[in-house]
Amino acid sequence: MKNMSQMRQEIKTLGGQIRAAATRLATAAADPSTPSSELTVQRDTLNSMNGRMEAMQAAFDAQYGESVKKLPKKPKAQKPPKSPSLKKMLGSREYARAFADGMRTGAQPKRMTDEKHKVLYDALTIAGDPAGGQDGGFLVPEDVDHNIRELRRELNPLADLFTEEDVSTNSGWRVMDKAPSMGFTYLDGEIPDDGIAMDDQPEFVKVPFSLTTYGLILPVSSELASDEVASLFGYLARWFARKQIITENKLLKAQLDELTASVIEADEEDVYVLDKIKHVLNVLLDPAISLNAGVLTNQDGYNFLDTLKDADNRPLMQPDPTNATGMMLKGRPITMAPNWLLPTREEEYFPLYIGDFEQYATLFTRHPLEIRSTDIGGDAWRKNSIEVRGISRMSVAAFDAGAVVRSELHVP
Repeated sequence: MKNMSQMRQEIKTLGGQIRAAATRLATAAADPSTPSSELTVQRDTLNSMNGRMEAMQAAFDAQYGESVKKLPKKPKAQKPPKSPSLKKMLGSREYARAFADGMRTGAQPKRMTDEKHKVLYDALTIAGDPAGGQDGGFLVPEDVDHNIRELRRELNPLADLFTEEDVSTNSGWRVMDKAPSMGFTYLDGEIPDDGIAMDDQPEFVKVPFSLTTYGLILPVSSELASDEVASLFGYLARWFARKQIITENKLLKAQLDELTASVIEADEEDVYVLDKIKHVLNVLLDPAISLNAGVLTNQDGYNFLDTLKDADNRPLMQPDPTNATGMMLKGRPITMAPNWLLPTREEEYFPLYIGDFEQYATLFTRHPLEIRSTDIGGDAWRKNSIEVRGISRMSVAAFDAGAVVRSELHVP
């Protein structure tokens, strides 16, 4: 039987090996050129080492538990004082007043000249962006960010259909695991000497994202800028909410355009269109995807589908029992986008997307919005106004191309 010192040394050695293996796995995972199979092998090795560590620790505790209890405990390390949370800072009255004053006076993130603006710079430091980003800008107060989010919901953005994720860095990656297609291996009697075959290892795919910076300049009259804070914040929120949605919608539409479209011909037989939609839901989509699928079309397509009836002369579209103003198509919610966003092609081809949009793609955004202003240059000086520049960062990444089927309804 090994003594306490020997077991401690083995546990310490194995711990060093586990840390080294974890570092190698993290480095390999961050490298886009690393094959998924190699990541799987390294991960399994790390899991095996962790299992050994648990077993060794359990054995140590069982044999020398009483001795361990008698060992003097190490004094607890003193925790460093907590920094004020970013959310609390952005929601404070002090930050709101400093932000409004900074907008009126044209304060710049890269050069602080007034002590009352210090809280604006402190927020950038906590957010890990002390220089105000490459383009410069202060983080908007919680009230403005909250109002923007509320206004976005009222305007029914396409992003509501997709997965949304707020990130704190401008680039990175996420891991997606592919669903297994094989079950257990048949064993005829005893387990073979060479073990059970490992013929269906988990397969992971890395999906990178890289945020793109978008900006616009909004003129603000000097009268509004000098008005009460609520008026200024409300004006900024309304304007930037609409611009944010337009930008998001264009990015998501571009991702939908990556799919290849098939044509569904519409004629006097309305049932034919219904059968084609059934075919998408029953055959082209995986059953698990079809269960959570939705339908997206434009105003022309929505109007056409709203006139269709099935073989029993019943409307094809039915009210959504979970949404007072919503409609459903074959039990799936249907969303209508404006024609300017999803245009009808050649006045006869209506866009139609069917699937689980949350599984298809993710909209990555970095909140909150960054804003800075100036009353010098451009039209600001000539028109006695303040030019406010908003900076937003976002991107879209596809995860499962088979989660959405793109079609066109051809209505001659």
